Amino acid sequence: MKKKIAALIYGENIHFLDHLAPLCYFFCIPLITNSENIFELTKKFYPKVKVEYVENISINFFIVKHFDKILTCITKVYFDSEFRFQQDVLNKEIDIIWCPHGNSDKGKTCFFFEALKDAKNVLVYGNKMLDFLKEKNILKSIKTFSIVGNYRYKYFKEFQKFLKKITKREIFDTISHKNINILYAPTWQDSENSSSFFRVSKFLFDQLPSNYNLIVKLHPNLIAQNKMKIELLKNKYLKNNILFVDDFPVIYPILDFIDMYLGDFSSIGYDFLTFNKPMLFFKPLNEKLTSNLFDCSDVIQDETNIFEKIEIALKNDLYQKERRLLYKNTFEEKIDFMNIKNTIFT
Repeated sequence: MKKKIAALIYGENIHFLDHLAPLCYFFCIPLITNSENIFELTKKFYPKVKVEYVENISINFFIVKHFDKILTCITKVYFDSEFRFQQDVLNKEIDIIWCPHGNSDKGKTCFFFEALKDAKNVLVYGNKMLDFLKEKNILKSIKTFSIVGNYRYKYFKEFQKFLKKITKREIFDTISHKNINILYAPTWQDSENSSSFFRVSKFLFDQLPSNYNLIVKLHPNLIAQNKMKIELLKNKYLKNNILFVDDFPVIYPILDFIDMYLGDFSSIGYDFLTFNKPMLFFKPLNEKLTSNLFDCSDVIQDETNIFEKIEIALKNDLYQKERRLLYKNTFEEKIDFMNIKNTIFT
């Protein structure tokens, strides 16, 4: 018997939207949210996705009453911490289909993926994530996993005319068309000390040449952690060729346009492999942190000469083969969405 399924974004987790909305489209399921902002962003950037806003006071009982399975980026443990009472009252257990929100290398030195132990349904991108779950000794306890590949890029290709138009209007028409476009997308400051932002941002902004555009896309958690500090930085660096991009959940139309990516441990680095363009990474403060992406580019050790490194990488890109191989290991190419639907909808 087919189960009633919806995707859920509970709270102001905007960074989940670009991971769940494309799957809602491919699986033909609704997206439920208790965030008016996420509701509006979904209608704006994913107009083919059916989205429903449910107020905080009603959403818990609404979810448990109307659905059997929930596609979400949170684990069953976290879901139960918010929805346990409603499940008990209605005598109904909700199954979770866990969707990763990126393919970053975070979680190696702390407990995070361990929450997937005994999970019923897990989505993975490809072999790299499967190997990581094996390394964490979790894969063997997961009851069912489905490989979804680079479905967000597939969604971008299907709607690229619309997505390129909105990206051009809101981002690239506001900066010089003659400049080289660099995206800096740092992750947030988690327990592993993964973010490079406050360590390198002053060097990066101060050194920026006039013939470069710097597009800065901050992780929503980083903004939530440091609202005042980030606002002060934005006000300090009011330059025509520095653009902070907020409330813009879709990443692939930005990656399609830029010439180079600067990052740390954000999963966007793995997304950018899709385009096989030059990339650079800032050395992590936490020496225990490693990334396969560091084998696909140089790592900036000294923040005083960032743009020297960038110019060298743009002129002499030595890592195209390494990026192709890592992309192939990260994202499975042949995906059968009908087979995945049959697996998780029963």
